[in-house]
Amino acid sequence: MITSKNRITRRTILRGAGHVAIALPFLEAMLRPRETHAQAAAVPTRFVVFYSPGGTLLDKWRPTGTETSFTLGALHSALVPHQKDLLLLDGLNLSVAIEKGVGHPHSRGMAGVLTGTELLPGTFVTGQGGASFANGPSVDQIIAGRISEGQSLKFKSLEFSTAWAISGRNLTDGAVAETSNAANTINFAGANKPLAPMTKPQDAFTRIFSDLGMPSAAGDADRKKTVSILDAVQGEFARISAQVGAADKAKLDEHLQQIRDMEASLGATTSGQSCTPPAAPTTASSKDIPTKGRAMTDLLVASLACNLTRVATMQWGDSEAKFPLNFDPLNLPDVHHGYQHDSVYNPNALTQIYSWLGSNFAYLLDKLASVKEGDGTMLDNTVVLWVSEIQEPPTHAQTNMPFVIAGGKNAGIRTGRYLKVASQPHNNLLVTLLNVFGGTDKTFGRSEYNTGMLAGLT
Repeated sequence: MITSKNRITRRTILRGAGHVAIALPFLEAMLRPRETHAQAAAVPTRFVVFYSPGGTLLDKWRPTGTETSFTLGALHSALVPHQKDLLLLDGLNLSVAIEKGVGHPHSRGMAGVLTGTELLPGTFVTGQGGASFANGPSVDQIIAGRISEGQSLKFKSLEFSTAWAISGRNLTDGAVAETSNAANTINFAGANKPLAPMTKPQDAFTRIFSDLGMPSAAGDADRKKTVSILDAVQGEFARISAQVGAADKAKLDEHLQQIRDMEASLGATTSGQSCTPPAAPTTASSKDIPTKGRAMTDLLVASLACNLTRVATMQWGDSEAKFPLNFDPLNLPDVHHGYQHDSVYNPNALTQIYSWLGSNFAYLLDKLASVKEGDGTMLDNTVVLWVSEIQEPPTHAQTNMPFVIAGGKNAGIRTGRYLKVASQPHNNLLVTLLNVFGGTDKTFGRSEYNTGMLAGLT
C-alpha cells in the first residue's frame, strides 16, 4: 500500500559521480495516497503564452449565451472550429497594474500580466515616468522550473516574438530594440530580470535546431559523458529498486533497457531526441509581420514536439504596437497603436486588427492540434494562455481583461465554456494556473492581490 512514508516523488532522480543525473520512469510508488493512474495522467506537460498588444473591443470580444452554450464574439470567428477547446474568462482585473508601480499603463500591464507584481522605477521613458522591470518572476518561468526538474530538456523555456519596436519607430528588422525595455517585456526570471525573446526566425532556428542530428566536437564530448551515466548511477538505481514492489522493479528494469538502447543510438544523433527538425527559415520568413509570426509559431510548436522545451511564449509585437499594417488581409495605412489612440481611436480598424490576431491564435491551436500524442493531440496536453497588457484601447483601462485559455484537457482544464467571474484580481488566475502544474500555492506575485483560487478553471 502506498503511504506518505514509502511514496517516491515524481521528481526523484538517480544521481551518480560528477553530478550525473537521470530521471526515473513513472512508478506505482510515485502515486499519491489514493491517487489513480487516471488522475496521475492528468498532470500537464506543457505551457504556452500567447501575447497580443493593445487589449480588445470588449463588446465584440464577449460571447453571447450561457456558460456552456454560447456563440463566439465577432473578434473570434477564426476560433469557431476550436470553440470546444476554449475557456474565456470575463471579470478579471489587472489590479496590481492599476494600483501599484510606476510608468505608463502599457508598461505596467506588460510587467504585471504574467508576474502579478508592479513595475519598478528606473530610467526607461514610458510616457508617464521612468521605469525598469517587473518586481518578480513571471508565472511561465515558475511553471518551467517545476515541469523541467528532473527532465533532460535542452531549454527550460523559449521566448519568441515578431520583434520589438524602438519608441516612435516602425517595427521592422531595421528598427528593433535588441535589449529589453519596460514596454516590450512580459517574461521575467525574477525581479528586474527580463527575458528577451528571439526576434528573427533564422537566428531562432540556429539556436534551437542546428545541432540536432549533426556531429560535432561538442556533441562527441556529450556522447562520451552520456555513455558513463549507467555506471555512475548503479548504486542509486539499486537503492531505489530495493524500495519498490515487483511491478515497479519490472518498470525499472524496462527503463534501464531503454537507457541502454539510447546509448546504443548515440552514434547516430547528438540530441537523444526522436525529432526531425523543421526546414530552416529563409530570409523571406522576415519579409513582414504575419510571415515572421507564422514562422516563429512553427518553430515554437516544433520545439515542443521535439521535447526540447515544455514552456514557450509567442509575443505578437510589444505594447508599442507600432508595426506597419500594410499587408493582407489588413492593408491599413497606420500602425496598430495609431488606431488605439495615438492617431485617432478607430474601432472599425481595430475590429479588423483584433480579428487578425485571433486568426493567429487559431493558427497556433491548429499547429498544436496537428501533433498526435497517444489518443489525442499536443493541444490536449498543452495549456495555452492568451493575454494582453490593457483591456480598453482609448482609455488604457485594465478591468475585465480579455483572458482566454485553450487546450489543456489532460491537465484538467474545463474548456468549451464562457466563464463569468465576480470582479477579482488576475493574480487569482496566475496562482491557479501555477497549481495546475503541481503545488498548493496560496499566492503568486503581490500577496495582497490574491483573494483565493479561481473557481471553475478545472
